[in-house]
Amino acid sequence: MFNQVLVNPPSPTSNADGQQVYQLGGKQGEGLVSELHGKHFTANYRGKVFSASAAAVTVPVIASALVSVFTLYNPPASGVNMEMLSVDVANVLATTVVDAVGLYYSTAVLTAAGTFTTKGTVQANVAGNSPSNAGLFYSAYTHSGTPVLLDIIGAYGAATASQGVSKFYDGRIIIPPGVAVSVAMSTGASTGSGITLAAAWQESPI
Repeated sequence: MFNQVLVNPPSPTSNADGQQVYQLGGKQGEGLVSELHGKHFTANYRGKVFSASAAAVTVPVIASALVSVFTLYNPPASGVNMEMLSVDVANVLATTVVDAVGLYYSTAVLTAAGTFTTKGTVQANVAGNSPSNAGLFYSAYTHSGTPVLLDIIGAYGAATASQGVSKFYDGRIIIPPGVAVSVAMSTGASTGSGITLAAAWQESPI
């Protein structure tokens, strides 16, 4: 038994906030849905998906007191989790080191003890909108101690390889309040000014 509803073409329909809508169900009580948008469309449309990039940088090798050129930082009082969506690593000069590119994090205590030097630009992922981000991007941040490997973004298996690497997280990596996450190399620093980096994330209330 279904409630009687008016079926409209999906593309020109935009319901008001708080408007009651009905959902069809199957014989076992399951909801029946059909995708109209990508999974991050609603959050993006609501102004909660952001990105940052750094062009032509030298990505450092992981070490104590790492001086990062690409750090995402969730301030302690942000009230949100930063859900990682993707990281892209593009070569603008050929790499000369067999390497792995990873995400490395510091705990909230060590993050606070680090040095925040240069705040970078965060973009809203609705083109042309002004960002209302809580999470921050730093193009220069010095970690206290040695950051811990969180995830491998990708790897270069041969010297002079020029292809880039990408990783789609789809929310599988979360940066909680107080924590900083940086991109670093496993074996040796990248070729001078040879890497362009980009990352996207969604912010969700805690």
